[in-house]
Amino acid sequence: MTSAIADEFESHRPRLFGLAYRLLGSAEEAEDTVQDAFLRFSGADRGGIEHLGAWLAKVVTNLCLTRLTSARARRETYVGSWLPEPVVTSDGTLGPPPLP
Repeated sequence: MTSAIADEFESHRPRLFGLAYRLLGSAEEAEDTVQDAFLRFSGADRGGIEHLGAWLAKVVTNLCLTRLTSARARRETYVGSWLPEPVVTSDGTLGPPPLP
């Protein structure tokens, strides 16, 4: 991969990050999405891209929507019985809170 490709992408990174952050609400997930967009950009046929900024915005938007759909599906389908999140007990171990 040439540095020209990376430089071309980096000029769009702040706008792409802002778009992903507004859609996902998480800086970590937004950064991951922008990195995924870079991978798609580096493997794309750039000769067929007329407006790079619009193409990248569309890729980031689609990746965000996929992440949001995937997150909703993961939350809605829980396999097995529900278990509460373990908490630190008085003796410092993880487990359910003691009964009164």
